Amino acid sequence: MAENTHSEQELLMKLGNLVVDYSDNDIAIYDHVSNVSQLLPLKPSKNLIAMCSSGYLTIRVDEKTYTIRANDVLFCPPNVCIDPVDISSDFECKLLSLSDRIIQGLLHDKIEIWHRAVYINNVNVISMSEVCKQEFVFYYGLILSKIQNHKVVPYDILQALIRALLLELCQILANTQGPADDVKPTQGRMLFNRFLKLISSNEVKRRPITHYAGQLAITPKYLTMLCLKYSNKTASDWIVQYTIEDIRFYLRNSNLSIKEISAKLGFANMSHFGSYVRKHLGASPSDFRHER
Repeated sequence: MAENTHSEQELLMKLGNLVVDYSDNDIAIYDHVSNVSQLLPLKPSKNLIAMCSSGYLTIRVDEKTYTIRANDVLFCPPNVCIDPVDISSDFECKLLSLSDRIIQGLLHDKIEIWHRAVYINNVNVISMSEVCKQEFVFYYGLILSKIQNHKVVPYDILQALIRALLLELCQILANTQGPADDVKPTQGRMLFNRFLKLISSNEVKRRPITHYAGQLAITPKYLTMLCLKYSNKTASDWIVQYTIEDIRFYLRNSNLSIKEISAKLGFANMSHFGSYVRKHLGASPSDFRHER
């Protein structure tokens, strides 16, 4: 990768027409982005969702070339290399930068659609119908309205609006086929897909890598190699991410006691559960439950 690749922090600083940088570092929203040529190449640490409103942009993402035009939506998972190829003088887009944590937390029961499209089928660009475009702009406008009209953005409302937008995009993704060369996925890609399905379908997700590798009839080392190849994350990273989002979901969205959540998610005892939550969420289960 070229030495002048911009970091995500540089992206935040260099966009002179930045609309908002959400304070918890999980969400950033940029309106009327046009000066991307000075920002590329880029290797963002978060998911990027861009809707082109005019012109076109051609980029190379991990050795594949994609062009985004008016009414197209571009999806880029974290840690991919984005290199410039061509850009029109009238190019403009709306850009959302979302962490894995916020996407998984908001989609939760629909996360498999996102992972299958973005990580498995490499759906990087989709064309929206006029109706889909209007819905995207509608939700996007509501989100910006909340941000621009409130000194302190109502957390629950903002999260709900972003979830609605993501669900609309997932509906489009669910009906979208991957690129032609991915119609017949490789054995490795199918194994990675099965691994994500195994984690998401199990109530107790925090299991040793050997457990999942055994179910796939491969070695733990090979499973981690596949995960790194297709997502730039290790198998352990995926297990922790799914486990943490289950913990976050049940602590914030259920009436289950902390003891019940601990047992439900397969922890041996409350002490172990408490240590795990403090390590990954920075607070005790009780404190995290009441934080907003």
